[in-house]
Amino acid sequence: MEWLASNETSLSAIAAIIAIIAGLVVVVRLIWTRMPSQAMSQVKRPAFLSDWRNIALICLTVFGLLLLGIFALDSDDSNTDGDVNSALSGKPSVAVLPLTSLSDDPEQAYLADGITEDVITLLSRNPRFFVIARNSTFAYKGQSPDIREVGEALGVRYVVEGSLRKVGERLRVTVQLIDTRNGQHLWAQQYDRALENIFALQDEITNGIAVALGDEIFTAEIARASSTPTDNLDAWGLVMRASSYLASFNRKSVMAAEPLLREALVLDPNYALAKAELARSLCFRAANFYSDDPTRDIAEAYGLGQQALESAPKDPLALFAIGSCYGFTGRPQEAIRLLEKAIVKQPSYALAMAALGLSLAFDGQPARGLPHIEKALVVSPQSPQTYLFETYRAGTLCELGRYAEAEQAGLNGLKSYDGWYWTWLNLAWARAGQGDVEGAKQALYSAKEAEPLFSLELVKQSTAILFKNKGKDLLVRLEPIWPENLLTTSKN
Repeated sequence: MEWLASNETSLSAIAAIIAIIAGLVVVVRLIWTRMPSQAMSQVKRPAFLSDWRNIALICLTVFGLLLLGIFALDSDDSNTDGDVNSALSGKPSVAVLPLTSLSDDPEQAYLADGITEDVITLLSRNPRFFVIARNSTFAYKGQSPDIREVGEALGVRYVVEGSLRKVGERLRVTVQLIDTRNGQHLWAQQYDRALENIFALQDEITNGIAVALGDEIFTAEIARASSTPTDNLDAWGLVMRASSYLASFNRKSVMAAEPLLREALVLDPNYALAKAELARSLCFRAANFYSDDPTRDIAEAYGLGQQALESAPKDPLALFAIGSCYGFTGRPQEAIRLLEKAIVKQPSYALAMAALGLSLAFDGQPARGLPHIEKALVVSPQSPQTYLFETYRAGTLCELGRYAEAEQAGLNGLKSYDGWYWTWLNLAWARAGQGDVEGAKQALYSAKEAEPLFSLELVKQSTAILFKNKGKDLLVRLEPIWPENLLTTSKN
């Protein structure tokens, strides 16, 4: 039965060929029997077709050749892309091999196995990935296999391997992520920690590896989707490409994500993640004056969000996307509820943590929100969206009146990415709060460079959607010092 399941496509092709050959034989036979006798008497069949047994033998020979061709093509396909689980699940597939203990100490071997198991468990909670179970990967314990062979045997796109060594009173864990198709090392990290509290140390290393791997695999998938022609992408690939645009907030990238997500829904109208991401994209562009009709976009986003939640009520990715959508558009309490659920489902979900912190700030609870944003920065320090976390942190610190810290957060965010006008706007807010009028104006002009339509008029529209009359400190601080040539869009 397993062979039948694994060769379903080939068997379907064989069945079709049999039907075609049988049909041709029947048609030829009918034509032959219905031909007028005079015409038939003038037709001389070749000697090799004079016997029906010869005809049957020829048909069987043709069938056999076609059968060999099909299995040859099948074999070639499996050799060029052993990524069976990714094809079946529609997600990038990952195998975590047991960490190698570089010592004869059995305690270190147990620790290496424990860290491996915990990493598998944490990665399995991330719905973006298909993770091979422990029993399959631990079969490689004590071996040094060729990673490409592992990828083919387990049907995975990525393999994680590493080692553990005790050096004096310190523990050193080295981990690397490898693309099984070409053996390329995509990421490597070394964790060197003191052995003072072994259990806390194990948790720290495990969580650090799982979060880093999640970010790196996601980034690798985005790069893979970005390098693939659009007409060859499936719904998953289209969402990945859209995610690459949504990773860098600006007018051009946000607008580029929408058609990809809509195309994904054409391919799969029930794809909950595509609906959720499209809803997030629409809410974001409405709140950032990227939209010609914010009311229409928000209404469509809410409809898509409801559909996504109905079909995937426990998916942390959908919960995050819809929670963020609500947070951007003045429904912070609903956002908080959904984002808290997302974090329960995926405890190391840094984006959801940051969005939760921002939603709490929008709800007038910046003191409660700040720790969530700061935790996002701790659990995912190398995230490509660090600028997003720091921008949220800057605004939340401004709400708390901690303007000097907010300024530093804004500057940190700009080191990561300087193309989102809200990072510059929050920096201006922080400087105005400290009485640095010229520094605030300079930041406002930089916001204008990041967003050509930037003006006080449009910022007021944006804050009306975002804050719903909360968080007025931004305008209280900035409006009196706002440059005259940035007051309205029409004058820009």
